[in-house]
Amino acid sequence: MASGDERDAKTHPLRAVPGGDGPMIPYEPARTAPPIPPDDDDSIDLREYWKILVKRKWLIIALLAIVVTATFMVTKLQVPEYRATALVLIEPEAAQVLAFADLEQTSGRGSAEYRASQYEILRSRALATAVVEAEQLQDHPELTGEMRQRSLTGELRALTGLLLSSVFPASERGGEAESGAERSGRDATFAAASRLQRLIEIEPVRNTHVVRVRAVSFDPEFSARLANAVVREYIDTSMQRRFDSGTQARRFLEGQLDEMRIALERSDRALAQFAREARVSDLEANIELTREGLRSNTERLEEVRRERLRLEGWDQLARQGQVEHLEPVAGNERLTELQARLQDARIEYRNLSEQYTDSFPMMAERGREVEALREEVSAEQARVVGSISGRLESLRAEEASLEGAIERREEQLMALSERSVQYNILRREYETNRELHDALLQRMKEVGVAAGVQKSNISVIDEASVPGGAFRPVLQKNLAIASMLGLMIGIGLALLLEFLDSTIRRTEDIERLVDRPVLGLIPLVRARGKRANATKGRPDRALSHYSVTQPKSAVSEAFRSLRTSLMFSTPDGMPGVLLFTSSSQGEGKSTSAINLATVLAQNGASVLLIDADLRRPTLHRDFGIPRAPGLTDSISQVSRGQQPEHPLIHGTDLEGLSVMPAGHATPSPAELLSSRQLAKVINDCRRIFDHVIVDAPPILGLADAVVASRMVDGVVLVAAAGQTGKENFRVSVQRLRQVQAPLIGVVLNRVDLESPEYSYYSAYYYNYEPDKSHREPEEVPHRKAS
Repeated sequence: MASGDERDAKTHPLRAVPGGDGPMIPYEPARTAPPIPPDDDDSIDLREYWKILVKRKWLIIALLAIVVTATFMVTKLQVPEYRATALVLIEPEAAQVLAFADLEQTSGRGSAEYRASQYEILRSRALATAVVEAEQLQDHPELTGEMRQRSLTGELRALTGLLLSSVFPASERGGEAESGAERSGRDATFAAASRLQRLIEIEPVRNTHVVRVRAVSFDPEFSARLANAVVREYIDTSMQRRFDSGTQARRFLEGQLDEMRIALERSDRALAQFAREARVSDLEANIELTREGLRSNTERLEEVRRERLRLEGWDQLARQGQVEHLEPVAGNERLTELQARLQDARIEYRNLSEQYTDSFPMMAERGREVEALREEVSAEQARVVGSISGRLESLRAEEASLEGAIERREEQLMALSERSVQYNILRREYETNRELHDALLQRMKEVGVAAGVQKSNISVIDEASVPGGAFRPVLQKNLAIASMLGLMIGIGLALLLEFLDSTIRRTEDIERLVDRPVLGLIPLVRARGKRANATKGRPDRALSHYSVTQPKSAVSEAFRSLRTSLMFSTPDGMPGVLLFTSSSQGEGKSTSAINLATVLAQNGASVLLIDADLRRPTLHRDFGIPRAPGLTDSISQVSRGQQPEHPLIHGTDLEGLSVMPAGHATPSPAELLSSRQLAKVINDCRRIFDHVIVDAPPILGLADAVVASRMVDGVVLVAAAGQTGKENFRVSVQRLRQVQAPLIGVVLNRVDLESPEYSYYSAYYYNYEPDKSHREPEEVPHRKAS
């Protein structure tokens, strides 16, 4: 059985560089693992934003310097302004009459609306005009526009006016000036008042009735004069408005009182005339008496009807012979007494009949006594029944009489109600007019009293004094604001540029676009001095042989790390035939292919570098060999069945590294690269060399690299940081996948290790500093063709 070391060696075929210039960078297998899909976390990574700001720090610093410098110059050019402040107390007014409004409504002068109204009055053009006229400020330089603050807009406005005056001289506008001479004074006052409004500032003190009235001017004394003049005119105009309001209210009340007196007299006469015509002294009393009589008649009618119904029931019982069941009969004392005597006589007669015969005198006397008592009882019952019949007839007559009386009362009440409608209308009108007349008369007296004791609710707490210094411009404040503004603009622009940047800059960008690993990062080399001028426009020319000229540099270590990644890219180690391509031209694919071939050769392997870019070949210039014969000639010989000649492959100064140039130009490179002869050439080279690296043309716009990618063991796509567009890169990978090309991974070229985006890689991976004794890479002598 093989030992563990042997199994590891078969699994990871990594060979050390014999006699290497430095230790090999530790290889991380996680670097070749499939990329992890990005998280859906929406949290903000402040470190990413910090990297963006550090990367574009010079842009931010430049904008900050421009804004601060411009602010400093503008501030120094401005004329100092002075501000004087007067304190005014505006107390809520007492409730007063509101003219031309509801007479019961009073003004709520302590409300916020009242204070806001006073502030607007202080800012009003009418008050400014009064100040200009009172102080005779129509010709003051600040209010005529002769003195103004220096500003860009002001200078442009003045320049425009100067140009207009030069194009249209005053002589051409003389007629218009003469026609408007009479308005000149009014226009001057209007213009001065408009400018004065801009010089006045009103600032209420929070939670108080105190207001700061401020005036701004180039002259400190004039600012104090303006503030005090505004306060004086405000107090005077407020008193005048209050006096005018009271006078107007009195005139209004007098007119309303006269009209109300006439209306009251008219309504009084109408009420009296209606009462006389209706023959009612007090209609309400008559209506009440009628209602009382109707109510009493109705109650009596109900009593009569109830008694009539009871007597009718008794009369019905009497007609049926049930007299003894009648309540009057049962309750009659005399009838009860007679019935008791009759009962006693019958008992006595019955007792005697047991001892004597009917002919016995005592029996005859008792019989006559019983008969007399029976007749007397019958007579009494007949009398009671007769009284019930008589009472019944009397109740029926009374019922009919009451019904007639009630009907007459109702008719009388309806007539009185009809007359009361008009009467009440006239009376209410009279009472309303009387109340309004009394209210107007009382309010008239109140207005007269208020006018006699009226006082101002506005007082001056502190008059404006001459300011001791200018309040603006404040250089420190302006510079602080400019610094904040410039910093915000710079940061915003930096973030905007970063957002608009659609190029690939980091490995994370590649991992988000495709599911292929990043095999290596190639640092950016900045050429200096004469070398920079010589390689301007083609920076890769200085890197073609960097692994030879600068073996201890970060670039050389980067290609050694790329070699290590390729060795672990497949289970069988590094692919025998690699194809290097890119999205577009100038992304460093040829340079990457040359340097990788160099480090492979330095590791002791035999390497063949094939220039398959038949449209713009470059390898023959990099190695100083002729372009032809080369790849196209080799394909032609194979197609004719000939064995390729040895001069098609050129050796180099580096042992183990050989180059096959592009060869003679061909009119159809895509057809040539897609032929089976190319596959045979590559297979022949595979048997001779340990590694074959093919430098193919770009993918976009051409089919050369796509068709050639099917004939190799692995494809490496080179992207230039800050140059390769994300969309171009994505489309290139998609084209390779469409033909099922063996895409191993991506090489990110021209990585600026000084950028904050690559601080991690710069600190931990590419930690080799170039030897300062080494010079910039010059043209490397190449071995000519053998």
